[in-house]
Amino acid sequence: MSSSSGPRAEGTDGSDWKHREKRRLMKEANNVAVQYVTSVKYKNAMKRTLIYHGMLGTSMFATAVIAGINCLYIWQVLWLATFPACLIGFRGIMKNKSKYLNLYRIVLCLCSIPACIWGLLATAGIVSHREFYPLVSLPKPTRFLMPDSSYVFYFLGATTLCSHLFSLAAIRKLMYAWDITSRKSKAQ
Repeated sequence: MSSSSGPRAEGTDGSDWKHREKRRLMKEANNVAVQYVTSVKYKNAMKRTLIYHGMLGTSMFATAVIAGINCLYIWQVLWLATFPACLIGFRGIMKNKSKYLNLYRIVLCLCSIPACIWGLLATAGIVSHREFYPLVSLPKPTRFLMPDSSYVFYFLGATTLCSHLFSLAAIRKLMYAWDITSRKSKAQ
């Protein structure tokens, strides 16, 4: 290989070393380890799903505060109770802490996903809605601030369920990528 000051190959003036050096640097830049690319990709996707969960939770909680807490169904209360786990999941993503993501995954599996399924089935009429107010001895609500159309519930429930399932898949991919990184750093 020719350089700027060393011997030159026949048929060249030696000025092509700069071009080859640029190509080499570009190749090295494109050879980022797969686990880092995977980590960035799924961390960004997880942030979006957590923000979506937060927006839905905030709007559901605001609706409950405006109408009175006694107009919530049990599945809604169960789903709202998982909101602090979203903050733990967000912290896990920001700090690359797998124990936080494991906790978030457990809460998703035990509370959020069953609440979404229960809400979808209750809206479809397959199971009954159970009101929250008899459990906490609140007066019966005079009105519910729920949309007249069930299609809103179907849409929100289905998108929320899909986002939770995607979050579980993304957590699995992140944990695998972080595990590879930690194994490589321990080996060195």
